[in-house]
Amino acid sequence: MSICPSCKTENPDSHQFCQFCGAKISVDFLVNILEEEAIKPSSVPTRPLNLEGMLGELKIQVDNFTSSQVASDTEGLPEELFLELNSEVSPEKFSDNLETLMVVSSSMHLRDITYAGKTDVGRQRDRNEDDFATIFQTRSINGKSQISDRSHRGLFVLCDGMGGHEGGEVASAIAVNSISDQFRPFWIDTLPGAKKLNEIIGSTNQAIFAKNESEKRQALSRMGTTLIMLAIHDLEVVIAHVGDSRIYKVTGSPSPQREISLESSSPKLEQITRDHEVLNQLLDLGIDLETAIARPDAHQLTQALGPNPSDRLDPSIEFFSLTEPTLFLLCSDGLCDNNAIEENWQTHLLPILNKEVDLQTGLDNLIELGNNVNGHDNLTAILVLCDLTDSRQKTS
Repeated sequence: MSICPSCKTENPDSHQFCQFCGAKISVDFLVNILEEEAIKPSSVPTRPLNLEGMLGELKIQVDNFTSSQVASDTEGLPEELFLELNSEVSPEKFSDNLETLMVVSSSMHLRDITYAGKTDVGRQRDRNEDDFATIFQTRSINGKSQISDRSHRGLFVLCDGMGGHEGGEVASAIAVNSISDQFRPFWIDTLPGAKKLNEIIGSTNQAIFAKNESEKRQALSRMGTTLIMLAIHDLEVVIAHVGDSRIYKVTGSPSPQREISLESSSPKLEQITRDHEVLNQLLDLGIDLETAIARPDAHQLTQALGPNPSDRLDPSIEFFSLTEPTLFLLCSDGLCDNNAIEENWQTHLLPILNKEVDLQTGLDNLIELGNNVNGHDNLTAILVLCDLTDSRQKTS
């Protein structure tokens, strides 16, 4: 467990931000590595780790490794190091890779965020029940008596509404506005913690639920909406979702800073949300895929904002850090149905990451793709391109 330096509350080691007060917990992944290698720090640090000093200690420990020890003591290491260590890597190589990872981590900065969003009614609907919002800010501080500082932060929200006459349109609008309004007061120098995000999403759910109750909406006439949210503060990222709208990310841009990274340079698409639907619930219970997907309710939602009170809601929330140039795609299922993204990302997303196609053109191409492959539903997409730079490289 990690102790929050602000409110002194215990948090799981995986949390980068306090789930109670939202403050950042300054615990580097090296703490886990040190614990694995039996180098016990006296306490969990509440300020950035001394990477150079810790590397020296870690090198001493690594020098005592044998090949068999390396193979058996890698649980909890970053995947890149695990693969390296299990391919008969030498202790010297292990130490070099650790140093490279730490230097990359400490030298990378978010240079800029560019984004674009678009919604389309589709080819078979007469009303668009999707909604979205994009909010972006930069902060610059310069002065004789002040520490120079420049930070970027963005909030991107997408909702796919459903239910009754105009119900979905109303529900998605309530959700987008509520999330945006509640988020900003807690977003000053860092991202809100998981507990605060749960409160924000729960409050949004309750607003839609209360409208359902006041209008005495029943069964299929009850309004509801999916939710996906991406928030970025410099290199720190949080995603949250309810329902089956998705967030994908594309990495693997052939940029100069990749030469100093241990990550694979191969382009990769990853779906970083998991649909809240019956199919995945059945798979979690051990039902085989063929049986589960054959059910007529396989793609029925198990969670949505609005139909039920907030104590029955369990949003998925995940924190992580940017380590390389990344393109995020937030989309409603009108775009991603029938594997439209999985089968076309190399032609429609990768060129955007590589800056061969500008965001607006790429977004228009995605909407056209969704209408061609699907077209049965409203479709909405937000593209967010995060451009990272290595502070050690000279800029012209």
